Amino acid sequence: MHRYKSFYCCIALLALLLARPVYAQESGFQFPAKLGLGMSRNFLLDAGLVAFSYIPKANSPRYYDALLDVEVLIGRHTMVMPKLELNAGILPVGGDGLFVINAGAETGLLTDFKQAGWVFSPKVGVSIGQGLFRLYYLRNILLNDPVLPGFGRNSVVLEINIASLQGRRMKVMP
Repeated sequence: MHRYKSFYCCIALLALLLARPVYAQESGFQFPAKLGLGMSRNFLLDAGLVAFSYIPKANSPRYYDALLDVEVLIGRHTMVMPKLELNAGILPVGGDGLFVINAGAETGLLTDFKQAGWVFSPKVGVSIGQGLFRLYYLRNILLNDPVLPGFGRNSVVLEINIASLQGRRMKVMP
């Protein structure tokens, strides 16, 4: 675990340096960024530390996010994964853009504090309310081969994306 200490310190330092509230703009940093609940082989909790969100034009359902967050898998074997996540709302469904098809990927260092492995997870999903609520399916790929008990290859996550709420009144962007 001590060999990964510098990685965790860099993630925490970067989150603190980048975290500042933004007020009514189409791009910027948001702290906190999101809260997600889901299931893999274990129950998972996903907390977004800081996010940079970008909306290409006003009233557009399309968006792009980059997040630093931490996922905790809770079960018989508890595991933690600090990660970097990229998301995009790419295809509005219907004329009003209330529903958007999303795509993204995330990578992180999954550890049970005895061993660790890098994970890459492509994902696809749907969002409602300009990215406020997101439902994702993830395919988890372990990039090296430690045996991590309780690690599931598939995940389903429901997120509340706080980064889509900008400004003092916490209204849906823009």
